[in-house]
Amino acid sequence: MKRFFLTLALLIAGVVAASEIWPTKAASVLLSTLHLATGMEPKQVETSRGPITYLEGGSGETVVFLHGIFARKEHWLDMTRQLNGYRLILLDLPGFGDNPVLPAADYDFAQQTANIYETLDALGIDSFHLVGNSMGSQIATMMAAQRPDNILSLSYIGSPVGVTTPTPSDMQTAIANGTAPLVVTTQAEYDARMAWLFPKEPFLPRPLARTWAAQEIARADANQMIWDSVNSSEVTATDQIAPELTMPSLVIWCRDDRIFHPNGAELLAAALPNSTLITPAGCGHLPMLDRPAQTGKDLQSFLQAL
Repeated sequence: MKRFFLTLALLIAGVVAASEIWPTKAASVLLSTLHLATGMEPKQVETSRGPITYLEGGSGETVVFLHGIFARKEHWLDMTRQLNGYRLILLDLPGFGDNPVLPAADYDFAQQTANIYETLDALGIDSFHLVGNSMGSQIATMMAAQRPDNILSLSYIGSPVGVTTPTPSDMQTAIANGTAPLVVTTQAEYDARMAWLFPKEPFLPRPLARTWAAQEIARADANQMIWDSVNSSEVTATDQIAPELTMPSLVIWCRDDRIFHPNGAELLAAALPNSTLITPAGCGHLPMLDRPAQTGKDLQSFLQAL
């Protein structure tokens, strides 16, 4: 085992060095290495929205992960290393990650919910634990309301879209003033967004950081379209649906979140009939990235206690 991790470390070091000459190729090799090291296999499934990419690993009851806006399936990788005894499905949501951009109507929350159910139906998955972050949490809430008998448990990893907080967050104030901090068009804007998402930016191998930033900047026009479509969706908010959701639920909402104010955590937990609340310090909107080990352990403990 020690020899494996030494070999892995040397390979990653070599890839990082090569990234100065072949940045895109180096990122691809590094990503494949990370998939291998975490036991996750890249796969695709065909749907009416085109091929949908996902990662799959493990065995046991199925756990499905839904990322947030402008995110991707790999953002769950480090956290899910803590999960044992489950079949893990990490989706690139239709229209995000390695999937093709879709028409604006496909980013409406109701259509996203339908698209994900179509994807899971294509995979033959009908009973599962559901985990979401941010935009993915609003979708998860709507999925749970539509098919409550199919959802074994519901976990909110980081603050979800759709909770009305007594105090507006920093991001909500910025949006009210006419900006969209999560849509980036330059490297400087991308770097500034990291300060919105994390109290302290987590480590990410340089080839991946550079490649993902470049890809997102290149999709700036599409991302603005996605942002507008998501934010114009007319849906019932998460905290209004929550009282209907009787399955066991977990809320992990960090105290340093600037995207949605932390005082929404207790409101959401109180609205959910069967909830467990964890409010850690020292992390922001994406605890699976800036607190991956402990967040994974918290999720594992929650699932094992069911």
